Amino acid sequence: MSALTREGGFTLIEVLVSALLVALIATAAAKALVTTAHTSADQRLRSQADGLATQDQERLRGLSDTQLASLSQSHPSTVDGTTFTVQSTSAYEDTTGATSCSSTAAAYYRIVSTVSWTEGFNNQAASIQEESLLSRPVTGDLLTQVTDQTGAAIQGVTINPTGPSTQTASTDSNGCVMFAGLTPGLYSIPVSYSGYVDPNGNAAPTGTATVTTTGTAHPNGGTFRLGQAGSIVGTFQASGGVSGEADGISWLGNKGSIPMSGGFRTAPTADPTTPSTGFTTFSLFPFASLSPTDYSGNYTVWGGRCAGQMPPAPSPDQFTVTPGSVGTAQTIQEPLLDLGTVYYNNGSTTAAKTPAHVVITYSDGTCMDQWRPPLPSTMNATNGWLKNPGQPYAPAGTLTVCADYNPGSQSYRQSVTTGNTDFSATNVVPTITITKATANQGTC
Repeated sequence: MSALTREGGFTLIEVLVSALLVALIATAAAKALVTTAHTSADQRLRSQADGLATQDQERLRGLSDTQLASLSQSHPSTVDGTTFTVQSTSAYEDTTGATSCSSTAAAYYRIVSTVSWTEGFNNQAASIQEESLLSRPVTGDLLTQVTDQTGAAIQGVTINPTGPSTQTASTDSNGCVMFAGLTPGLYSIPVSYSGYVDPNGNAAPTGTATVTTTGTAHPNGGTFRLGQAGSIVGTFQASGGVSGEADGISWLGNKGSIPMSGGFRTAPTADPTTPSTGFTTFSLFPFASLSPTDYSGNYTVWGGRCAGQMPPAPSPDQFTVTPGSVGTAQTIQEPLLDLGTVYYNNGSTTAAKTPAHVVITYSDGTCMDQWRPPLPSTMNATNGWLKNPGQPYAPAGTLTVCADYNPGSQSYRQSVTTGNTDFSATNVVPTITITKATANQGTC
């Protein structure tokens, strides 16, 4: 009896083991079926994506040169309930495989079709890519590069060359854009980027280039340099804190390897004969020396409208303009000019008089600057007849001071030549004596 009992027990165990094996096999089979279904679905999606990429490649081959220029497009496409994203791009490539700034000439179009989707089973992103070289004659090449003041590339600058034909594209991560398929001829290439200016303060510098059927044209020497504009707010002042003035403010930015190609610049005023005690300059390029980058003292600023009025080095007025800086108040030093007592001789007697007007003229043979300084109601015992004695720097022999006086129905005038070069002492104007004579009739 005990033997039979033991035999029955073994039978129960065998049944349990068999059941477990059946369950394991069923589970494995189910997983295999699910995996097979997932793999089949994934293969189906990849096949659909591959078909979309192939279709897009065929579409790109049918586009014109203008349509392919720096092409970057993206659109959705739904197949059997699955939404795919089709990204289309093209770029020029030369015979060495180089693109962008390093291209010697555009020889081929590299067209790329990327199709992406989300795999439904595990919600993971997937994509495939097809690319090919579109070999057909590419002529009319134009390469344009845009960098900042340090030589770093500026991406996203829209460039639209205009001439016998037109194209529009934006600079890539290298700061470059290659145009191809342009009709040969002369092209104007304007370049602008919000808040940026070229070394001469131009917000939209323009280059020119002649496009041919062979080789690559390079406008503006191949590279446009743009920097985020800054500004300077300047107030004129002479030694001892005495107020100064000028009819204009001029500046020269010259630091590093990118000087102002156009020389100095002058701020415009409504009336160039009317002086002001201060000006604000805008659109200043941030000149810099490199390794390390240094902007300090990158601008010389002075009063007046002529290059000859710039004080010799070392200038007392060196200012710093950094990229995008908003100008803080700066003091622009000027020499102190003293216009003392003005006399009038009526033919018999000479007496001190109040001048009706004073006009100061700077001339160096190539540039003339003339302004009418405001006069005080009475002569200042220290600084004479100039309400703001600080006046623009001027070498001796090029600065003329004219005063006139009106004793009745006729005005008379007299001029003297002086200099205004000493920043630490008072520069004295020679005594002006106006005589009543036909040669002296009229105002300054």
